Amino acid sequence: MKKNILTILIFGTLSLNIFAQTQNEKEYNESVIMRSSFSPVVSEAYKLSDKPTIFDSEFKLPPFRYDKTGKRFATTMTFDNIKPAKVKGEPIAKLYNTHLTAAFGTYFSSFIDASYSQTRSKDFIYAANFRHKSSLGQIENLANSSFANNNLNLYAKKIWSKFAVDANLFYDHQRHYYYGFADSLNKEKQDYRTPYHTVGTQINYQSLYREANKFHNNASFAVKHTSGKWGYKETVLNLNGGVHKPVKLFGNSQQTLGLNVSYKHILGKYSSEDITPFFNPDLTLEDYNNTQGFVDIDAYFAFPIQQFSLVASASFVPTFGSQKGFHFLPTIIVSTPEIVENIIVQGGLKSNCDIPTLHSLIQENPYISPTLHTKPQNSINIFAQADYANSNNINIKLEAGYETINNKYFYTLDQNAVLNNMFSLVYDNAKRFYIDFRFDYKLNNLILKANALYQNVKTDELEAAWYTPEFKFDLVAEYTAADKLSISLTPTFIGAMKCLNENAEIVKLKPGIDISLNIAYNYSEQLSFYVDLNNLAFQRYYEYYNYPSQRFVGLLGARFAF
Repeated sequence: MKKNILTILIFGTLSLNIFAQTQNEKEYNESVIMRSSFSPVVSEAYKLSDKPTIFDSEFKLPPFRYDKTGKRFATTMTFDNIKPAKVKGEPIAKLYNTHLTAAFGTYFSSFIDASYSQTRSKDFIYAANFRHKSSLGQIENLANSSFANNNLNLYAKKIWSKFAVDANLFYDHQRHYYYGFADSLNKEKQDYRTPYHTVGTQINYQSLYREANKFHNNASFAVKHTSGKWGYKETVLNLNGGVHKPVKLFGNSQQTLGLNVSYKHILGKYSSEDITPFFNPDLTLEDYNNTQGFVDIDAYFAFPIQQFSLVASASFVPTFGSQKGFHFLPTIIVSTPEIVENIIVQGGLKSNCDIPTLHSLIQENPYISPTLHTKPQNSINIFAQADYANSNNINIKLEAGYETINNKYFYTLDQNAVLNNMFSLVYDNAKRFYIDFRFDYKLNNLILKANALYQNVKTDELEAAWYTPEFKFDLVAEYTAADKLSISLTPTFIGAMKCLNENAEIVKLKPGIDISLNIAYNYSEQLSFYVDLNNLAFQRYYEYYNYPSQRFVGLLGARFAF
């Protein structure tokens, strides 16, 4: 302890001396050296006696006890009704009940089309339509060539769960002039004017069974009456009925067995007292009846053979009236699966029997003679057909066949008409080879449709197949821009035709081409305007001997819906 005190005193003295020198360094310049032995002193130390403790690494949870006590509590639960979910779809386009179209053009031509229909009903549909088309035009150096056609249609359909019934009531009025003679004869128009009136109805029934094993059935009833001022009247009665049922007569595949029965009766009568002075005055005509008909009993059977489909039928057709006879008309049609990608082929034998009516003839040739006689016509056709369709909206159909026709009718000049401006019917057996090509294509706003027909008709007794062209072609090209403007071009070509003139000499009518152009502009959903131009080639071609067409006809019209 004493040594520590001494050491402190020595260091304290040294400190004072150093500091003093510093303050007056210039006055003192003396150094002091201390000499002594070094004797260090170790402070008292204590020995550590606590040893480190090592804990075990395994840890155990203390035991846990849970005592369950059960007790029931009365609870009441109520749920709110869940509202049905509504699926939000696209807005339904508005439909208009009434549509009106009116147009007026060259040769004082007019066109009116008015229709009214019920919209969006699942069980009851009805509609009414009236159409008028007329022209007061005059063809140079020929008699008055005006015409007027009127048509009224009423339609209704009722749908039940297991069947449906629809009915149609119609009235047709057709007025034409026999203008196929020179206007220098100065005939009164009412003397060569021919009006026809046709009124009729048709009622159809069809079953709508969902079960495949039911006897599906259908039936129809139709009657129409046609009359004109020339003394000819005709009533046509049609009855049709059929049943079919899926069956399994052999194999595991399903077949269809069916039976169709058709009845057609024509009651025609001509009164000679209504004959006009345009017939040979020295000719005496007597009243006659043109009553005839047929019954077609057709039993058919359709079944698959591996990947093929076969339809076979046999028709038994007795005819009665002025033309009595019996015909057996078989049908066998085989359809193949895709032989090449998107191509389906079918072919075989098909038959048909029918009788032309006065109503169908005046629509085809309005210059028909009132003294016509009709006969039953039947045909048997051997054909092959190929259909091509792909996802690019291309559809192609090619059909070729060889057909034999009994009692095929042809038009020829009526030798009793002194002005050589009326046509009667002549009949002959014919053989016909044909190739029919059809093409449909749609790409965005462009639509193309083409139809080409080649036919070679040979007759047994007639010198040629009168008024039958070897080649027909028509094309429809339609383009729509922005759903506003649409342009449609329709060229039609008809090949040359042979006929007889008033001297019974063969005359060849030149080919004819008719180009039509339609331009329509949709101003709104309800209003649109259009221009319809016909015979842009300005050709005066002949459909029938002494009956040329108008060179150019143009119409300007509008359509309105509300």
